[in-house]
Amino acid sequence: MGERIYLFLASQGELIWYGEWMENTEEATFQETINRFLTTMDEAGQVSGHLEPEELYAPASVTTDGWRPVQNAWKTEVPDVDLIECNLHGKKRVSVTLDEFAKAHPDYSAAQLQQVNEDLQAVFEAPSLAAFSQRIRRNRERYADEPILSQRLDILNEKRFLFTNHFKHEEASAYSAPLDRSMRFLNEKLESSGQYRSADAIDPMLNAWAIVNNLRQFLPDAKKAGQSLAEFFGAQFHGIPWMEALNLCTVGNLDALIASPT
Repeated sequence: MGERIYLFLASQGELIWYGEWMENTEEATFQETINRFLTTMDEAGQVSGHLEPEELYAPASVTTDGWRPVQNAWKTEVPDVDLIECNLHGKKRVSVTLDEFAKAHPDYSAAQLQQVNEDLQAVFEAPSLAAFSQRIRRNRERYADEPILSQRLDILNEKRFLFTNHFKHEEASAYSAPLDRSMRFLNEKLESSGQYRSADAIDPMLNAWAIVNNLRQFLPDAKKAGQSLAEFFGAQFHGIPWMEALNLCTVGNLDALIASPT
């Protein structure tokens, strides 16, 4: 039986910026991990010149799953951040509720159940916070006598800002799902290597494979064929093979990373 491990990944879509092994998924552990991520981004931004010497990295928004400890940890470390809960996770929970409702109502026809499904899923198709709230309100009135549905609608109302904060940020994603492909790639590498059994070997290996994930080109039949994730998000390799580009970037920054002799 394999041992379960937990990974913290910060990404832009599928492009992984940072990875770290976590001992557990408690709020305090998330907070410590997020603090290390932010500190790393501070240092990298200052070395590269993207941040001023006294400037600190603070994301404007973060898309997460529905796990409350990680959301609380982000708010503790970056109080002004706009949290976005993955809409796909929200839709999946609605689907679970609809399954429970169908079991509780064997007298409902397929057409009736389909209508209930469309009514609740339509909440996530709302184009704004106001429309999201309005669709919840209409469904509350429509299904006021159905406790299973009312409970789910109460949860959606409680999380209405989390599910619509992406409207406030032009480039923010409503979904964390794009990271799933990269997660599958890393999971495959961690399982096949065997080194994950040693805690101190996980982070170097994780980040090395994350670099490969970001820089290798997709196969010819892929949607992003002929380019890497880094190139998809705007990196310019100018025809240089990705391993050579990585080497050039690394060597080019050594002067900034090595302390000057005193």
